[in-house]
Amino acid sequence: MKKAVLMLASVASMIDQFNMPNICLLQEMGYEVHTACNFNEGNTCDEKRLEKLKDTLDSMGVVWHRWDCPRDIASIKKCRNAYVQLKELLQEHVFAWIHCHSPVGGALARMVAGPRGIRVIYTAHGFHFYRGAPLRNWLLYYPAEKLLAGWTDVLITINREDYRLARRRLKAGAVYYIPGVGIDVESFSVPAVCARSKVRDALFSEQYHIPKDAVVFLSVGELNRGKNHRVVLAALAALRRSDVYYLICGQGPLHEELLLEADRLGVGNYLRMPGYQENMAWIYQNVDVFVFPSLREGMPAALMEAMAAGLPCVVSDIRGNNELIRRSERFSLKHFETPECPKELTDILERLLADEKYAQACGARNQAHVKKYALAVVTKRMKRI
Repeated sequence: MKKAVLMLASVASMIDQFNMPNICLLQEMGYEVHTACNFNEGNTCDEKRLEKLKDTLDSMGVVWHRWDCPRDIASIKKCRNAYVQLKELLQEHVFAWIHCHSPVGGALARMVAGPRGIRVIYTAHGFHFYRGAPLRNWLLYYPAEKLLAGWTDVLITINREDYRLARRRLKAGAVYYIPGVGIDVESFSVPAVCARSKVRDALFSEQYHIPKDAVVFLSVGELNRGKNHRVVLAALAALRRSDVYYLICGQGPLHEELLLEADRLGVGNYLRMPGYQENMAWIYQNVDVFVFPSLREGMPAALMEAMAAGLPCVVSDIRGNNELIRRSERFSLKHFETPECPKELTDILERLLADEKYAQACGARNQAHVKKYALAVVTKRMKRI
């Protein structure tokens, strides 16, 4: 009889976007795989994608369970309900071990599994406490993680800053570093040329209402304050160019607020927010510059995808980003959350717009560097763990 393992995450989109290769690896190793996550709320993908995920899991023989875990640790009632649900799940099934993800999901998993002697692997997709983080994060998340480390048999970190911190301050059973979640580099790779030097797909221009000869900045991610899209809108206004458009692929609570902010800055006609998009490889091929202004990241998959596509990338100088992109294409965030546009960001964008050879060189360098974070590299390390 196969041993069963449980893959656990707060939201289903984390299973879909980051853990399907892990599930495949576990099945190849002979395990029966179960997964538990929240299919109803907090996801970064749309309902259609979630239904597709369920169908995929069914076709793979993966047993999936609905787990109403919240993303916010302050949702006390929801956390309590999720704790009870997980406790019941572990009473119904015998798991050799659990692999959990996300701060809340990871905390609840260890609180339930630890006292029962079930081995736990926790992958930290970017600690909420980090160099430059708000004091609140250190007071809330750090003590909790330090306490839960005693019920963590294996702690996996996906960036070097977290790895150093975990080795130094947390007392988990074993601490490992792997280079991100792994991306299929080949599926995004195209010749590292700027879209301005080739003919943009007519369908792209039609679908997103962007002129064929326009310059397109792209950001990918949930529409929330942490992704900091407002700073790019401010940069767009500062550039004062009628040929530059900004495309944001993602969904989230700030959709209307970002539209209002763009109108206030006078760039509403140049902002496009089509929501969650599945055809990202095609989109990367039809844009010019990837802009990633996040306030906090672990090791961003969207950025690595853009690098694999050969795009020049302009990013905030934060953990994760600073391992992927060299200093000349990073801009500093003087405050934790600021609506102002750093002049550094505008200067980098202006240089990329003015010097196409420089932009192409940045894209080619990104494409070469991201191979270190390829799925094959990550899978090989995960198999050892």
